[in-house]
Amino acid sequence: MSTHYILQIETATQVCSAALSANGETIACIDVDEPNVHASRLTLMVEELLRKTGLTFNDLSAVAVSKGPGSYTGLRIGVSTAKGLCYAADLPLIGIGTLARMAAGFVAGNSGFAESSARL
Repeated sequence: MSTHYILQIETATQVCSAALSANGETIACIDVDEPNVHASRLTLMVEELLRKTGLTFNDLSAVAVSKGPGSYTGLRIGVSTAKGLCYAADLPLIGIGTLARMAAGFVAGNSGFAESSARL
């Protein structure tokens, strides 16, 4: 069975998060909880995740990104980054509803959105 790696991007809130999953299990995650850093940090976070795991864009099966509701500017940054990566690497793009993930985290007793979004 081949491994399906998915890059996950979450930018709907103040927390900017990028994660990698292998067959549905999160293998690496980076969160930055600072205001207004999404545009300057997101691509660097993706690069660091790939470097840490020894993967390349050619190893990815898809990119998942939060699609809202959330911060308009944050969502634009996340979606445009995801679309650019998908276009460049010829990967499918998966849109994930932010509200559903927040609710799932709450139901699971998880107050940290970044952690629940990392388990897309």
